[in-house]
Amino acid sequence: MTESLGRYLEAARVQAGHSLRHLARVTGLSFSSLYRILNDEVERPSAANLAALARALDLPVSEVFARAGITGLTDLDTLLRVEYGLSDQAIAEIHAIIDADRQKGEQP
Repeated sequence: MTESLGRYLEAARVQAGHSLRHLARVTGLSFSSLYRILNDEVERPSAANLAALARALDLPVSEVFARAGITGLTDLDTLLRVEYGLSDQAIAEIHAIIDADRQKGEQP
């Protein structure tokens, strides 16, 4: 049986040597919200909270999302924002690069 999301995150927290208070502080989650997530008391934690936890615990965001039952991150913007923590400006710059490259390929 696969380890629950809360147990997975709790094991990563312990391995990283973070106290609950420290992890709450670095992720921006309230202590009680963090406690409830780590104890599997939150049925559907938000993607933003899960991404913050993954980054703070040096875990792949995609793995944390998969354990939370969040699937289908197929659009590029969501992937760049969630997996890599890129800003809207950085994502716009990536789209500009892609568009410029596409236009080069269309020229005779």
